[in-house]
Amino acid sequence: MVNRDLFQPFVPILDDGYDNYSLAQRVAEYIRDLIMDGTLPPETQLPNEPVFSGYLKVSRSTVRSALTILEQNGFIQKRWGVGTFVSKNPPTYSNLSINSGVSQLIESSGAVPGHTEMLITFRPATEHVANRLNLEPGDQVLVLERVRLANDRRVVFSLDIIAKKLLVSREGEVSLTEIKEYLEQNQSMYKYMRERLGMDIHHGFARIRPLSAEDYLAEKLAIPRGSNILHIEQVDFDNYGEPLALTDEYYDANAFTFNVYRTN
Repeated sequence: MVNRDLFQPFVPILDDGYDNYSLAQRVAEYIRDLIMDGTLPPETQLPNEPVFSGYLKVSRSTVRSALTILEQNGFIQKRWGVGTFVSKNPPTYSNLSINSGVSQLIESSGAVPGHTEMLITFRPATEHVANRLNLEPGDQVLVLERVRLANDRRVVFSLDIIAKKLLVSREGEVSLTEIKEYLEQNQSMYKYMRERLGMDIHHGFARIRPLSAEDYLAEKLAIPRGSNILHIEQVDFDNYGEPLALTDEYYDANAFTFNVYRTN
């Protein structure tokens, strides 16, 4: 049985904005991350519901709902009369049904994430960006451009776009310098949004399409012009269905193998 100390970092957010389902989703995501970073290895037996409820300081019904979510997505298996176990082969971040960042994807492939050619600036929102983020055209947005590295290999060119009005922490409006310094150390914009801005991403909606690399993207990814790439455009939403961020990611098609987990 796993040690309860593994679950101490989890602090549920309880307020009027979180219904039972969304709290269960947060618990499921928390356990999922422990599985995917190896803290809970395959075949690990999880605590029973009453014990787990005490570890996580949430109700048994919330734990039950979270475990159901994890079971439906292939992360855990319930063995009748024995208990609940981490799956022998749980999905990885290359599973397109999992909302994760590029850094997590690279780490799950066994590589060290990094970036180069980082540019952070404010720009007026185009009509397309404004439509995706529920803004007015011309509203100021943060644009973060990076070439993402896996063991120093160029694998993804990414753009993260966030409305400037959302870039406020407890200390006030954040600066581009602060964001840059954080990303140099931690890589993940998702992590920055959660830790520094208090943004809780509830879900994302992605559009996926194959492309051929034109000159600009071919240069960014150091691949021949015309090479196959995968474009993923995603809008991330909060618990109230309000858009938080728009990402455009262009993947070298030879760098990763993606999976889709499907269930009835």
